[in-house]
Amino acid sequence: MDIRVSVQAMYYIAKQLNKPVDKLTLLKLVFFADRYHVRKYARTITDDTYFALPYGPVASNTKDILDDLADMGLKEEAYARQFIDIVDIKTFQAKQISEELDYLSETDIEALDFVIENFGHMSSFGLVDLTHKYPEWKRFEKSLENGMKRERIMMEDFFKDPEIADDKFKFIPLSVVNTSKEIFFHG
Repeated sequence: MDIRVSVQAMYYIAKQLNKPVDKLTLLKLVFFADRYHVRKYARTITDDTYFALPYGPVASNTKDILDDLADMGLKEEAYARQFIDIVDIKTFQAKQISEELDYLSETDIEALDFVIENFGHMSSFGLVDLTHKYPEWKRFEKSLENGMKRERIMMEDFFKDPEIADDKFKFIPLSVVNTSKEIFFHG
């Protein structure tokens, strides 16, 4: 995982939303962008490790970047601070910069734009409720309700459809999802 990709993805989201964004919202939007990208292009944007937590799926290292920014403990903090300002311990905003987003591909931007358009208007807890309907979290619902703090998400669940009538990801043809799954797991 290259933190510059995650930093630029979070920066892009905050810049496009054009307002301070809380950590929970950023993490849910990154999850949805990774879900889109792996289903359509056989790789996640962040190349992160995902865990199911009580508030839904979380890209672990991306969460650490935000935590460390607020705590001033990230080794690569200087890079992250070029793109992201801390409003308070749980809220961030995009800096006004002229730097190119050279770590995001065209398809990364496509996935991020899709997420901003389809989910960017939602509240953080609306996003939490929605992520709880996806297989990545659903698999661990019982153990999390019974006190587990986190469970490692199985990447195969990113390729499963949720039981949601108006799932925004359904526009990606099943043949594309299956091909992406095959490439993701077998090269």
